[in-house]
Amino acid sequence: MAEMNEQEKGSSHVGETRESLSSLLCNKKRDFLIRNNGQKVKVEELEGKHVGLYFSAHCCPPCRSFTPVLSEIYKKLSEKGDFEIVFISGDRDEKSFDEYQHTMPWLALPFSDKKTRMKLNQAFQVVAIPFLVVLDRESRVITTEGVEIIKQYGVEGYPFNAERLDELRAKKEALRAAQTVETLLLSDERDFVLGHGGRKVPVAELVGKTVGLYFSAHCYSPCRNFSPELVEIYNKLLKKGEAFEIVFLSCDEEEKDYKEYYASMPWLALPFGDIAENNLCSYFRVKGIPTLIILGPDGKTLQTHAVHLIREYGIRAYPFTKERLDELEAEDKAKREAQTLESLLVSDERNFVINHGGAQVPVAELVGKTVALYFSAHWCSPCRGFTLKLVKVYNELKERGEAFEIVFISSDNDEEAFEGYFKRMPWLALPFEDETKKDLKRLFRVRGIPSLIVVGPDGKTSTDNGRSAVSTFGAKAYPFTDAHLKTLEEPGLSPSTMLILKRWRRKWKSCLRNHPCLAV
Repeated sequence: MAEMNEQEKGSSHVGETRESLSSLLCNKKRDFLIRNNGQKVKVEELEGKHVGLYFSAHCCPPCRSFTPVLSEIYKKLSEKGDFEIVFISGDRDEKSFDEYQHTMPWLALPFSDKKTRMKLNQAFQVVAIPFLVVLDRESRVITTEGVEIIKQYGVEGYPFNAERLDELRAKKEALRAAQTVETLLLSDERDFVLGHGGRKVPVAELVGKTVGLYFSAHCYSPCRNFSPELVEIYNKLLKKGEAFEIVFLSCDEEEKDYKEYYASMPWLALPFGDIAENNLCSYFRVKGIPTLIILGPDGKTLQTHAVHLIREYGIRAYPFTKERLDELEAEDKAKREAQTLESLLVSDERNFVINHGGAQVPVAELVGKTVALYFSAHWCSPCRGFTLKLVKVYNELKERGEAFEIVFISSDNDEEAFEGYFKRMPWLALPFEDETKKDLKRLFRVRGIPSLIVVGPDGKTSTDNGRSAVSTFGAKAYPFTDAHLKTLEEPGLSPSTMLILKRWRRKWKSCLRNHPCLAV
Protein backbone atom coordinates (compact mmCIF):
# COMPACT_ATOMS: atom_id res chain seq x y z
CA MET A 1 0.00 0.00 0.00
CA ALA A 2 1.12 3.57 -0.66
CA GLU A 3 1.78 5.63 2.44
CA MET A 4 -0.21 8.82 3.16
CA ASN A 5 0.92 11.88 5.14
CA GLU A 6 1.18 11.65 8.91
CA GLN A 7 -1.14 14.66 9.29
CA GLU A 8 -3.93 12.65 7.64
CA LYS A 9 -4.27 10.33 10.62
CA GLY A 10 -7.44 10.54 12.67
CA SER A 11 -9.81 8.25 14.50
CA SER A 12 -12.54 5.88 13.37
CA HIS A 13 -14.39 2.99 15.00
CA VAL A 14 -16.40 0.17 13.46
CA GLY A 15 -20.08 0.52 14.38
CA GLU A 16 -19.70 4.19 15.26
CA THR A 17 -22.71 6.35 14.34
CA ARG A 18 -21.51 9.19 12.15
CA GLU A 19 -22.93 12.23 10.46
CA SER A 20 -25.33 11.79 7.55
CA LEU A 21 -23.85 11.12 4.13
CA SER A 22 -24.66 14.68 3.15
CA SER A 23 -22.67 16.14 6.03
CA LEU A 24 -19.80 13.75 5.24
CA LEU A 25 -19.63 14.28 1.50
CA CYS A 26 -21.06 17.75 0.86
CA ASN A 27 -19.95 21.30 1.59
CA LYS A 28 -21.85 24.61 1.67
CA LYS A 29 -21.48 25.11 -2.09
CA ARG A 30 -21.79 21.47 -3.31
CA ASP A 31 -24.42 18.80 -2.67
CA PHE A 32 -23.47 16.41 -5.46
CA LEU A 33 -20.93 13.82 -6.59
CA ILE A 34 -19.76 13.24 -10.17
CA ARG A 35 -19.55 10.34 -12.62
CA ASN A 36 -16.74 9.94 -15.13
CA ASN A 37 -18.97 11.39 -17.87
CA GLY A 38 -19.48 14.60 -15.90
CA GLN A 39 -22.99 13.73 -14.69
CA LYS A 40 -23.83 15.16 -11.27
CA VAL A 41 -25.58 12.91 -8.73
CA LYS A 42 -27.15 14.34 -5.58
CA VAL A 43 -25.63 12.89 -2.41
CA GLU A 44 -29.12 12.50 -0.94
CA GLU A 45 -29.75 9.77 -3.56
CA LEU A 46 -27.28 7.55 -1.67
CA GLU A 47 -29.15 7.76 1.62
CA GLY A 48 -30.36 4.31 2.74
CA LYS A 49 -27.70 2.46 0.72
CA HIS A 50 -24.50 0.68 1.69
CA VAL A 51 -21.70 3.03 0.61
CA GLY A 52 -18.03 2.34 0.08
CA LEU A 53 -15.60 5.24 0.40
CA TYR A 54 -12.68 4.29 -1.84
CA PHE A 55 -9.42 6.14 -1.04
CA SER A 56 -7.11 5.57 -3.97
CA ALA A 57 -4.72 7.28 -6.41
CA HIS A 58 -3.54 6.75 -9.97
CA CYS A 59 0.09 7.18 -8.91
CA CYS A 60 -0.17 4.13 -6.60
CA PRO A 61 0.52 0.76 -8.35
CA PRO A 62 -1.33 -1.33 -5.70
CA CYS A 63 -4.35 0.96 -6.24
CA ARG A 64 -4.27 0.49 -10.00
CA SER A 65 -4.04 -3.25 -9.44
CA PHE A 66 -6.97 -3.37 -7.00
CA THR A 67 -9.33 -1.03 -8.87
CA PRO A 68 -10.20 -3.54 -11.66
CA VAL A 69 -11.00 -6.14 -8.97
CA LEU A 70 -13.24 -3.67 -7.17
CA SER A 71 -14.91 -2.75 -10.49
CA GLU A 72 -15.99 -6.35 -11.03
CA ILE A 73 -17.41 -6.52 -7.50
CA TYR A 74 -19.20 -3.19 -7.97
CA LYS A 75 -20.86 -4.30 -11.21
CA LYS A 76 -22.27 -7.38 -9.48
CA LEU A 77 -23.39 -5.57 -6.34
CA SER A 78 -24.87 -2.57 -8.14
CA GLU A 79 -27.52 -4.91 -9.55
CA LYS A 80 -28.91 -5.15 -6.01
CA GLY A 81 -29.62 -1.44 -6.09
CA ASP A 82 -28.46 -0.78 -2.53
CA PHE A 83 -24.70 -0.36 -2.94
CA GLU A 84 -22.59 2.53 -4.18
CA ILE A 85 -18.93 3.53 -4.12
CA VAL A 86 -17.46 7.02 -3.89
CA PHE A 87 -13.89 7.61 -5.06
CA ILE A 88 -11.85 9.86 -2.73
CA SER A 89 -8.74 10.78 -4.71
CA GLY A 90 -5.23 10.90 -3.33
CA ASP A 91 -3.83 12.16 -6.64
CA ARG A 92 -1.69 15.28 -6.73
CA ASP A 93 -3.16 16.86 -9.87
CA GLU A 94 -6.51 16.96 -11.64
CA LYS A 95 -5.16 15.40 -14.83
CA SER A 96 -4.21 12.20 -12.94
CA PHE A 97 -7.58 12.27 -11.18
CA ASP A 98 -9.48 12.54 -14.48
CA GLU A 99 -7.44 9.77 -16.12
CA TYR A 100 -7.97 7.44 -13.17
CA GLN A 101 -11.67 8.23 -12.69
CA HIS A 102 -12.37 7.28 -16.31
CA THR A 103 -11.51 3.66 -15.35
CA MET A 104 -14.12 3.67 -12.56
CA PRO A 105 -17.86 2.91 -12.96
CA TRP A 106 -18.81 4.61 -9.67
CA LEU A 107 -19.11 8.11 -8.29
CA ALA A 108 -16.35 10.46 -7.14
CA LEU A 109 -15.85 13.41 -4.87
CA PRO A 110 -14.79 16.34 -7.11
CA PHE A 111 -11.00 16.72 -7.10
CA SER A 112 -11.38 20.45 -6.52
CA ASP A 113 -12.88 19.88 -3.05
CA LYS A 114 -9.57 19.36 -1.30
CA LYS A 115 -10.95 20.39 2.10
CA THR A 116 -13.54 17.58 2.14
CA ARG A 117 -10.99 15.06 0.88
CA MET A 118 -8.63 15.99 3.72
CA LYS A 119 -11.51 15.86 6.24
CA LEU A 120 -12.40 12.31 5.16
CA ASN A 121 -8.78 11.15 5.29
CA GLN A 122 -8.52 12.42 8.85
CA ALA A 123 -11.91 11.08 9.91
CA PHE A 124 -11.21 7.53 8.74
CA GLN A 125 -7.51 7.31 9.73
CA VAL A 126 -6.33 6.77 6.16
CA VAL A 127 -2.61 6.08 6.46
CA ALA A 128 -2.19 3.87 3.38
CA ILE A 129 -3.97 3.25 0.09
CA PRO A 130 -5.89 1.55 -1.43
CA PHE A 131 -8.29 1.89 1.50
CA LEU A 132 -12.02 1.06 1.48
CA VAL A 133 -14.43 2.11 4.22
CA VAL A 134 -17.90 0.53 4.05
CA LEU A 135 -20.86 2.33 5.65
CA ASP A 136 -24.24 0.72 6.35
CA ARG A 137 -27.64 2.21 5.50
CA GLU A 138 -27.49 4.45 8.61
CA SER A 139 -23.96 5.69 7.69
CA ARG A 140 -22.36 3.63 10.47
CA VAL A 141 -18.94 2.15 9.77
CA ILE A 142 -19.22 -1.56 8.98
CA THR A 143 -15.52 -2.01 8.26
CA THR A 144 -12.39 -0.06 7.41
CA GLU A 145 -10.78 -3.19 5.96
CA GLY A 146 -12.82 -3.43 2.79
CA VAL A 147 -9.77 -3.94 0.57
CA GLU A 148 -8.60 -7.05 2.44
CA ILE A 149 -12.15 -8.44 2.72
CA ILE A 150 -12.71 -8.11 -1.04
CA LYS A 151 -9.31 -9.64 -1.78
CA GLN A 152 -10.21 -12.62 0.40
CA TYR A 153 -13.90 -13.11 -0.30
CA GLY A 154 -14.85 -11.06 -3.35
CA VAL A 155 -18.57 -10.46 -3.85
CA GLU A 156 -19.34 -13.14 -1.24
CA GLY A 157 -18.13 -10.73 1.45
CA TYR A 158 -21.16 -8.44 0.99
CA PRO A 159 -22.48 -6.76 3.15
CA PHE A 160 -19.03 -6.92 4.76
CA ASN A 161 -20.26 -7.05 8.35
CA ALA A 162 -18.90 -9.22 11.18
CA GLU A 163 -21.70 -11.78 10.92
CA ARG A 164 -21.05 -12.35 7.21
CA LEU A 165 -17.29 -12.63 7.76
CA ASP A 166 -17.84 -15.21 10.52
CA GLU A 167 -19.97 -17.24 8.09
CA LEU A 168 -17.27 -17.07 5.43
CA ARG A 169 -14.52 -18.08 7.86
CA ALA A 170 -16.56 -21.10 8.93
CA LYS A 171 -17.14 -21.93 5.27
CA LYS A 172 -13.40 -21.67 4.60
CA GLU A 173 -12.61 -24.10 7.41
CA ALA A 174 -15.21 -26.53 6.08
CA LEU A 175 -13.72 -26.12 2.61
CA ARG A 176 -10.27 -26.90 3.97
CA ALA A 177 -11.57 -30.12 5.50
CA ALA A 178 -13.24 -31.14 2.23
CA GLN A 179 -10.55 -29.71 -0.05
CA THR A 180 -10.24 -30.96 -3.63
CA VAL A 181 -8.67 -29.42 -6.72
CA GLU A 182 -12.20 -28.55 -7.88
CA THR A 183 -13.21 -26.75 -4.68
CA LEU A 184 -10.03 -24.71 -4.98
CA LEU A 185 -10.08 -23.79 -8.67
CA LEU A 186 -13.78 -23.70 -9.64
CA SER A 187 -15.89 -20.54 -9.31
CA ASP A 188 -19.52 -19.69 -10.00
CA GLU A 189 -18.51 -18.12 -13.33
CA ARG A 190 -15.75 -20.52 -14.40
CA ASP A 191 -15.24 -24.30 -14.53
CA PHE A 192 -11.97 -24.17 -16.46
CA VAL A 193 -8.37 -22.98 -16.38
CA LEU A 194 -6.58 -21.54 -19.39
CA GLY A 195 -4.05 -23.08 -21.72
CA HIS A 196 -2.09 -21.17 -24.35
CA GLY A 197 -4.07 -19.54 -27.11
CA GLY A 198 -7.03 -19.06 -24.78
CA ARG A 199 -7.77 -22.80 -24.73
CA LYS A 200 -10.19 -23.66 -21.92
CA VAL A 201 -9.19 -26.77 -19.96
CA PRO A 202 -11.90 -28.16 -17.63
CA VAL A 203 -10.74 -28.25 -14.02
CA ALA A 204 -12.17 -31.78 -13.95
CA GLU A 205 -9.21 -32.89 -16.09
CA LEU A 206 -6.85 -32.10 -13.20
CA VAL A 207 -8.61 -34.48 -10.79
CA GLY A 208 -6.34 -37.39 -9.87
CA LYS A 209 -3.14 -35.53 -10.81
CA THR A 210 -0.45 -33.97 -8.64
CA VAL A 211 -1.03 -30.24 -9.17
CA GLY A 212 1.22 -27.28 -8.42
CA LEU A 213 -0.31 -23.85 -7.81
CA TYR A 214 2.39 -21.40 -8.85
CA PHE A 215 2.13 -17.87 -7.40
CA SER A 216 4.58 -15.72 -9.32
CA ALA A 217 5.07 -12.36 -11.07
CA HIS A 218 7.08 -11.15 -14.04
CA CYS A 219 7.94 -7.92 -12.23
CA TYR A 220 9.90 -9.76 -9.51
CA SER A 221 13.37 -11.05 -10.40
CA PRO A 222 13.42 -14.02 -7.93
CA CYS A 223 10.33 -15.31 -9.76
CA ARG A 224 11.92 -14.84 -13.18
CA ASN A 225 15.04 -16.64 -11.95
CA PHE A 226 13.10 -19.60 -10.53
CA SER A 227 10.63 -20.11 -13.39
CA PRO A 228 13.16 -21.56 -15.90
CA GLU A 229 14.17 -24.16 -13.30
CA LEU A 230 10.53 -25.07 -12.78
CA VAL A 231 9.94 -25.26 -16.55
CA GLU A 232 12.80 -27.74 -16.90
CA ILE A 233 11.44 -29.97 -14.14
CA TYR A 234 7.88 -29.76 -15.51
CA ASN A 235 8.98 -30.80 -18.99
CA LYS A 236 11.04 -33.70 -17.65
CA LEU A 237 8.14 -34.99 -15.57
CA LEU A 238 5.73 -34.82 -18.51
CA LYS A 239 8.28 -36.60 -20.71
CA LYS A 240 8.41 -39.37 -18.12
CA GLY A 241 4.63 -39.64 -18.29
CA GLU A 242 3.99 -38.41 -14.76
CA ALA A 243 0.45 -37.21 -13.92
CA PHE A 244 1.62 -33.72 -13.00
CA GLU A 245 0.28 -30.25 -13.85
CA ILE A 246 0.94 -26.66 -12.82
CA VAL A 247 -1.50 -23.74 -12.72
CA PHE A 248 -0.03 -20.24 -12.83
CA LEU A 249 -1.62 -17.64 -10.54
CA SER A 250 -0.33 -14.22 -11.56
CA CYS A 251 0.66 -11.62 -8.99
CA ASP A 252 1.42 -9.05 -11.70
CA GLU A 253 -0.36 -5.70 -11.63
CA GLU A 254 -0.60 -5.26 -15.39
CA GLU A 255 -2.17 -7.70 -17.86
CA LYS A 256 0.59 -7.13 -20.41
CA ASP A 257 3.14 -8.38 -17.84
CA TYR A 258 0.94 -11.41 -17.15
CA LYS A 259 0.75 -12.24 -20.86
CA GLU A 260 4.47 -11.75 -21.45
CA TYR A 261 5.37 -13.91 -18.46
CA TYR A 262 2.85 -16.66 -19.19
CA ALA A 263 4.21 -16.93 -22.75
CA SER A 264 7.39 -18.40 -21.23
CA MET A 265 5.48 -21.11 -19.31
CA PRO A 266 4.34 -24.47 -20.74
CA TRP A 267 1.56 -25.09 -18.19
CA LEU A 268 -1.96 -23.83 -17.42
CA ALA A 269 -3.09 -20.57 -15.80
CA LEU A 270 -5.98 -18.80 -14.11
CA PRO A 271 -7.37 -15.86 -16.12
CA PHE A 272 -5.70 -12.55 -15.24
CA GLY A 273 -7.47 -10.75 -12.39
CA ASP A 274 -9.54 -13.82 -11.48
CA ILE A 275 -10.87 -13.44 -7.94
CA ALA A 276 -9.77 -17.02 -7.20
CA GLU A 277 -6.13 -15.84 -7.20
CA ASN A 278 -6.75 -13.56 -4.22
CA ASN A 279 -8.89 -16.20 -2.52
CA LEU A 280 -6.20 -18.86 -2.89
CA CYS A 281 -3.47 -16.45 -1.82
CA SER A 282 -5.40 -15.87 1.40
CA TYR A 283 -6.43 -19.52 1.79
CA PHE A 284 -2.83 -20.75 1.63
CA ARG A 285 -1.50 -17.72 3.54
CA VAL A 286 0.99 -16.89 0.78
CA LYS A 287 3.47 -14.41 2.27
CA GLY A 288 5.93 -14.06 -0.59
CA ILE A 289 6.66 -15.09 -4.15
CA PRO A 290 7.59 -17.29 -5.86
CA THR A 291 5.42 -19.78 -3.98
CA LEU A 292 4.54 -23.26 -5.21
CA ILE A 293 1.73 -25.13 -3.44
CA ILE A 294 1.57 -28.86 -4.21
CA LEU A 295 -1.75 -30.71 -4.17
CA GLY A 296 -1.78 -34.49 -4.11
CA PRO A 297 -3.91 -36.65 -6.45
CA ASP A 298 -6.69 -36.49 -3.83
CA GLY A 299 -6.65 -32.67 -3.89
CA LYS A 300 -5.21 -32.34 -0.38
CA THR A 301 -2.22 -30.09 0.28
CA LEU A 302 1.11 -31.91 0.24
CA GLN A 303 3.53 -28.99 0.42
CA THR A 304 3.32 -25.22 0.82
CA HIS A 305 7.07 -24.60 0.37
CA ALA A 306 7.80 -26.56 -2.79
CA VAL A 307 10.00 -23.77 -4.20
CA HIS A 308 12.49 -24.49 -1.42
CA LEU A 309 12.28 -28.25 -2.06
CA ILE A 310 12.96 -27.81 -5.77
CA ARG A 311 15.91 -25.55 -5.05
CA GLU A 312 17.23 -28.18 -2.64
CA TYR A 313 16.49 -31.41 -4.50
CA GLY A 314 15.40 -30.51 -8.02
CA ILE A 315 13.31 -33.15 -9.79
CA ARG A 316 14.18 -35.68 -7.08
CA ALA A 317 11.65 -33.98 -4.77
CA TYR A 318 8.76 -35.29 -6.88
CA PRO A 319 6.06 -36.36 -5.96
CA PHE A 320 6.62 -34.12 -2.89
CA THR A 321 5.10 -36.57 -0.42
CA LYS A 322 6.30 -36.87 3.18
CA GLU A 323 7.55 -40.37 2.38
CA ARG A 324 9.67 -39.07 -0.51
CA LEU A 325 11.15 -36.27 1.59
CA ASP A 326 11.96 -38.71 4.39
CA GLU A 327 13.81 -40.85 1.82
CA LEU A 328 15.81 -37.86 0.61
CA GLU A 329 16.74 -36.79 4.14
CA ALA A 330 17.84 -40.36 4.92
CA GLU A 331 20.00 -40.35 1.78
CA ASP A 332 21.62 -37.07 2.83
CA LYS A 333 22.29 -38.40 6.32
CA ALA A 334 23.90 -41.54 4.92
CA LYS A 335 25.95 -39.44 2.51
CA ARG A 336 27.26 -37.24 5.33
CA GLU A 337 28.21 -40.27 7.41
CA ALA A 338 30.06 -41.91 4.49
CA GLN A 339 31.44 -38.63 3.15
CA THR A 340 34.55 -38.65 0.97
CA LEU A 341 35.83 -36.01 -1.42
CA GLU A 342 34.79 -38.17 -4.37
CA SER A 343 31.28 -38.70 -3.00
CA LEU A 344 30.97 -34.92 -2.80
CA LEU A 345 32.42 -33.89 -6.15
CA VAL A 346 31.89 -36.82 -8.51
CA SER A 347 28.56 -37.39 -10.30
CA ASP A 348 27.28 -40.03 -12.72
CA GLU A 349 28.15 -37.76 -15.65
CA ARG A 350 31.41 -36.23 -14.35
CA ASN A 351 34.51 -37.32 -12.41
CA PHE A 352 36.48 -34.09 -12.76
CA VAL A 353 36.57 -30.42 -11.86
CA ILE A 354 37.79 -27.75 -14.29
CA ASN A 355 40.77 -25.47 -14.55
CA HIS A 356 40.92 -22.23 -16.49
CA GLY A 357 40.16 -22.78 -20.14
CA GLY A 358 37.92 -25.73 -19.25
CA ALA A 359 40.77 -28.21 -18.77
CA GLN A 360 39.59 -31.24 -16.80
CA VAL A 361 41.30 -32.16 -13.52
CA PRO A 362 40.28 -35.60 -12.15
CA VAL A 363 38.81 -35.42 -8.66
CA ALA A 364 41.01 -38.41 -7.81
CA GLU A 365 44.02 -36.07 -7.98
CA LEU A 366 42.58 -34.05 -5.07
CA VAL A 367 42.07 -37.03 -2.75
CA GLY A 368 44.38 -36.78 0.29
CA LYS A 369 44.55 -32.99 0.12
CA THR A 370 42.78 -30.36 2.22
CA VAL A 371 40.13 -29.04 -0.15
CA ALA A 372 38.00 -25.93 0.40
CA LEU A 373 34.62 -25.63 -1.34
CA TYR A 374 34.06 -21.95 -2.08
CA PHE A 375 30.43 -20.89 -2.57
CA SER A 376 30.46 -17.43 -4.11
CA ALA A 377 29.13 -15.19 -6.92
CA HIS A 378 30.33 -12.11 -8.78
CA TRP A 379 27.07 -10.19 -8.14
CA CYS A 380 27.69 -10.45 -4.37
CA SER A 381 29.92 -7.59 -3.17
CA PRO A 382 30.93 -9.33 0.12
CA CYS A 383 32.01 -12.28 -2.05
CA ARG A 384 34.21 -10.12 -4.25
CA GLY A 385 35.84 -8.61 -1.15
CA PHE A 386 36.44 -12.00 0.46
CA THR A 387 37.80 -13.48 -2.78
CA LEU A 388 40.71 -11.03 -2.66
CA LYS A 389 41.63 -12.25 0.85
CA LEU A 390 41.20 -15.88 -0.15
CA VAL A 391 43.47 -15.48 -3.21
CA LYS A 392 46.19 -14.11 -0.93
CA VAL A 393 45.83 -17.04 1.51
CA TYR A 394 45.72 -19.59 -1.33
CA ASN A 395 48.91 -18.23 -2.93
CA GLU A 396 50.71 -18.17 0.44
CA LEU A 397 49.79 -21.79 1.16
CA LYS A 398 50.86 -22.87 -2.32
CA GLU A 399 54.21 -21.11 -1.87
CA ARG A 400 54.64 -23.06 1.38
CA GLY A 401 54.02 -26.28 -0.54
CA GLU A 402 50.89 -27.22 1.40
CA ALA A 403 48.62 -29.93 -0.04
CA PHE A 404 45.74 -27.51 -0.39
CA GLU A 405 43.19 -26.79 -3.11
CA ILE A 406 40.03 -24.76 -3.57
CA VAL A 407 37.02 -25.58 -5.76
CA PHE A 408 34.78 -22.66 -6.73
CA ILE A 409 31.03 -23.40 -6.65
CA SER A 410 29.26 -20.59 -8.44
CA SER A 411 25.97 -18.93 -7.58
CA ASP A 412 26.23 -16.58 -10.57
CA ASN A 413 23.14 -15.97 -12.69
CA ASP A 414 24.73 -16.88 -16.02
CA GLU A 415 27.81 -18.53 -17.46
CA GLU A 416 29.31 -15.25 -18.70
CA ALA A 417 29.36 -13.87 -15.14
CA PHE A 418 30.79 -17.18 -13.89
CA GLU A 419 33.60 -17.10 -16.47
CA GLY A 420 34.47 -13.48 -15.74
CA TYR A 421 34.61 -14.09 -11.99
CA PHE A 422 36.49 -17.41 -12.27
CA LYS A 423 39.26 -15.69 -14.26
CA ARG A 424 40.19 -13.79 -11.09
CA MET A 425 40.68 -17.04 -9.16
CA PRO A 426 43.85 -19.19 -9.26
CA TRP A 427 42.04 -22.41 -8.24
CA LEU A 428 39.62 -24.97 -9.69
CA ALA A 429 35.84 -24.94 -10.18
CA LEU A 430 32.77 -27.08 -10.75
CA PRO A 431 31.32 -26.59 -14.25
CA PHE A 432 28.72 -23.80 -14.16
CA GLU A 433 25.70 -25.91 -15.19
CA ASP A 434 26.55 -28.87 -12.94
CA GLU A 435 23.65 -30.07 -10.76
CA THR A 436 26.09 -31.14 -8.02
CA LYS A 437 26.13 -27.51 -6.83
CA LYS A 438 22.58 -27.86 -5.57
CA ASP A 439 23.41 -31.07 -3.67
CA LEU A 440 26.45 -29.49 -2.03
CA LYS A 441 24.51 -26.40 -0.91
CA ARG A 442 21.90 -28.65 0.65
CA LEU A 443 24.36 -31.07 2.30
CA PHE A 444 26.34 -28.24 3.89
CA ARG A 445 23.21 -26.15 4.57
CA VAL A 446 24.64 -23.13 2.76
CA ARG A 447 22.17 -20.31 3.43
CA GLY A 448 24.30 -17.37 2.37
CA ILE A 449 27.44 -16.45 0.46
CA PRO A 450 30.36 -16.19 0.59
CA SER A 451 30.71 -19.53 2.35
CA LEU A 452 33.86 -21.64 2.67
CA ILE A 453 33.56 -25.30 3.63
CA VAL A 454 36.87 -27.07 4.27
CA VAL A 455 37.22 -30.82 3.74
CA GLY A 456 40.22 -32.58 5.30
CA PRO A 457 42.57 -35.15 3.68
CA ASP A 458 40.24 -37.95 4.91
CA GLY A 459 37.28 -36.45 3.05
CA LYS A 460 35.50 -35.40 6.26
CA THR A 461 34.46 -31.81 6.99
CA SER A 462 37.13 -29.89 8.92
CA THR A 463 35.06 -26.72 9.27
CA ASP A 464 31.92 -25.22 7.79
CA ASN A 465 33.05 -21.74 8.85
CA GLY A 466 36.17 -21.33 6.79
CA ARG A 467 35.20 -17.78 5.93
CA SER A 468 35.60 -16.60 9.53
CA ALA A 469 38.79 -18.60 9.95
CA VAL A 470 40.38 -17.05 6.84
CA SER A 471 39.17 -13.54 7.70
CA THR A 472 40.50 -13.82 11.27
CA PHE A 473 43.72 -15.82 10.94
CA GLY A 474 44.60 -15.76 7.24
CA ALA A 475 46.99 -18.53 6.17
CA LYS A 476 47.65 -19.35 9.83
CA ALA A 477 44.22 -21.05 9.90
CA TYR A 478 45.54 -23.92 7.77
CA PRO A 479 44.77 -26.88 8.00
CA PHE A 480 41.44 -25.56 9.40
CA THR A 481 40.88 -28.36 11.91
CA ASP A 482 39.03 -27.63 15.15
CA ALA A 483 42.07 -28.53 17.19
CA HIS A 484 44.32 -26.16 15.24
CA LEU A 485 41.85 -23.27 15.26
CA LYS A 486 41.47 -23.56 19.04
CA THR A 487 45.20 -22.99 19.45
CA LEU A 488 44.79 -19.68 17.59
CA GLU A 489 41.73 -18.46 19.47
CA GLU A 490 41.78 -16.36 22.59
CA PRO A 491 40.27 -18.34 25.50
CA GLY A 492 36.51 -18.75 25.13
CA LEU A 493 36.29 -16.90 21.80
CA SER A 494 35.17 -18.41 18.49
CA PRO A 495 36.68 -17.35 15.14
CA SER A 496 33.55 -15.26 14.45
CA THR A 497 33.94 -13.38 17.75
CA MET A 498 37.67 -13.06 17.15
CA LEU A 499 36.95 -11.48 13.76
CA ILE A 500 34.65 -8.89 15.34
CA LEU A 501 37.27 -8.06 17.98
CA LYS A 502 39.95 -7.80 15.30
CA ARG A 503 37.88 -5.26 13.37
CA TRP A 504 37.20 -3.20 16.50
CA ARG A 505 40.89 -3.21 17.44
CA ARG A 506 41.78 -2.00 13.95
CA LYS A 507 39.22 0.81 14.21
CA TRP A 508 40.47 1.73 17.70
CA LYS A 509 44.08 1.94 16.56
CA SER A 510 43.00 4.14 13.65
CA CYS A 511 41.12 6.44 16.05
CA LEU A 512 44.16 6.70 18.32
CA ARG A 513 46.46 7.50 15.40
CA ASN A 514 44.15 10.25 14.17
CA HIS A 515 43.14 11.69 17.57
CA PRO A 516 44.16 15.39 17.70
CA CYS A 517 45.29 15.09 21.32
CA LEU A 518 47.82 12.42 20.32
CA ALA A 519 49.13 14.18 17.21
CA VAL A 520 52.86 14.84 17.24
